[in-house]
Amino acid sequence: MIPTRSAPQVALLTLALGLLAGCGNPGKTVSPGGGDTGGNHLVVFASDRNQTAGQLDLYLYDLDAQGFRAILNINSALVPDLNPSISSDGLVIAFESNRGGTGQSDILLYSRALQRLIDLPGVNTAADEIEPSITGDAAKLAFARSTAGVKRVHMVDGVGDTLLPLAGLDTTATFSDWSPSPDQTGARIAFVSDRNGTPDIFVWDRVARTVLNLPDLISPGNDVDPSLTPDGRLVCFASDRSGGMGGYDLYLYNINTKALITLPAVFNSTADERHPSVSRSGDIVVFQSNRSGGSGLRDLYNGRISTNSVGRGTQQSSSADDVDPSLMYP
Repeated sequence: MIPTRSAPQVALLTLALGLLAGCGNPGKTVSPGGGDTGGNHLVVFASDRNQTAGQLDLYLYDLDAQGFRAILNINSALVPDLNPSISSDGLVIAFESNRGGTGQSDILLYSRALQRLIDLPGVNTAADEIEPSITGDAAKLAFARSTAGVKRVHMVDGVGDTLLPLAGLDTTATFSDWSPSPDQTGARIAFVSDRNGTPDIFVWDRVARTVLNLPDLISPGNDVDPSLTPDGRLVCFASDRSGGMGGYDLYLYNINTKALITLPAVFNSTADERHPSVSRSGDIVVFQSNRSGGSGLRDLYNGRISTNSVGRGTQQSSSADDVDPSLMYP
């Protein structure tokens, strides 16, 4: 993510994002700023392990090494940190936290290279900013802003320099739009809206300048937690619509062909499967579930569609809550 106006910000993020010799090596890679920036296949998530219930911290898990990467100086000892999103190069983590900033909830940005928070101008206000999601090219950030109980989806270019117009999505209506998930460049954004009364999944298209007509994403139940592939082709989401195995189940939908894709039966259970995060190819899905046989309350599971398999990484889950996964899987 590269700011477009401020020279100090450019210098800071050039160091954070551009001068990382050997990044992507599954072994530990130390950047010029001293941080561990290695890993090819990573999951950042929130957990209250080793904390009081609800005091969520962020963890970065390496799927190849079956262990954790260091993300020092990111968590707060006083308030929960949640809803993380990792950039496609694995170098930046955006997340939501209430640390006494301009609003009750603000979006913070963390550099793995510098091992500290970095500036995010133009995003946080006296309202609540929530649910950040970084585009696949790591150049834009989508998020929701809640004002007087109404949520709106926004997108910033660079690191907070400019709010982009979202023609066909910008509105003054009283319904809410939230949980954005953008594609590679932000040309498409999957999101949740209650414009029909109950939460449904919608997809906004910049070229069409409108919300696409995708009836299979809408049901009388609750359709939530969209994860859009960078090519804007597939969206994975959770729903408690009728016909599932019970509770919330995961669904995969091809936007181009306007058809649901049947997931392997092992992806769902009679419990709740929520918050999927899908790989670039659409084959890997990391999600949370409170199904039986887990380690604790809500656990993280790694699913591969092509092999009809679902499993858990070593220590990836705990006896506490492990939630809100964001997958980096090129």
